[in-house]
Amino acid sequence: MATNKKSAPRYDLKAQDRKRNLAIQLGLTGIVVIFAVALVLYIVMSHDKKTAAAGDAHAVRITSAQLIKKDGTDEPKAVLSLYEDFQCPHCRDFEKAFGPTISKLVSTGAVAADYNMVAILNSSANKNYSTRAANAAYCVADENKDAFLRFHGALFAQQPEEGSGVAPDNNALIETARQAGAAGGVPQCINTGKYSDMVEGLAAASKITATPTIRLNGQDISPASPEDLIAKVKAVVGNVPGLDNAPAPPSPTQPTPAPTS
Repeated sequence: MATNKKSAPRYDLKAQDRKRNLAIQLGLTGIVVIFAVALVLYIVMSHDKKTAAAGDAHAVRITSAQLIKKDGTDEPKAVLSLYEDFQCPHCRDFEKAFGPTISKLVSTGAVAADYNMVAILNSSANKNYSTRAANAAYCVADENKDAFLRFHGALFAQQPEEGSGVAPDNNALIETARQAGAAGGVPQCINTGKYSDMVEGLAAASKITATPTIRLNGQDISPASPEDLIAKVKAVVGNVPGLDNAPAPPSPTQPTPAPTS
């Protein structure tokens, strides 16, 4: 009588290899997923950080004792807001052509001037000079508003060529601030980049797409000349003593260049 022989058990010699490969694949997939999630979180958190900083943004307001105010309030009747990038050649040209007139508008009390320094022309070649210069201006303004105006003018007078890759380093900015009359906590403020996130997020938060942007009581304006700017301000505040004529821009001078990086 024939008997059924039990077949010998078969062992899959490659089973362990497949299990090991599957474990490796799953592990690698997990690492990729974790990395992707971390990257997304980093981008979101960085954006939120700049957005939050921009939400805390403030202008450097320059006024005089003669400021014309809204009836029954301490609010200026006219606010001239300037959005500038220290690396922007058009901002430099605007400062040269309109700077004396804006000073006159402020000194006569016709406007409060709000200076907003933004950073939209950064370049790794000059170590993000737009951010560093804007941050430095806010640092100087914290110490002394008169020093800020001198520093503001000096940075435009010494503006490096756009895209050249050569720009003042932080030590040069600190020295320019010192010459403008600001010291105190300015060096530390500049070196730590206290306002860097704010100035990098300010353009987007203010819906600025180009510099210079000029606003009068929140409305974009494009004055064709200093006289035109005065006329636009007079349309808001009326006639102001001493504001009949726009001052002539200063004669061009050759500034002493600051040390560069």
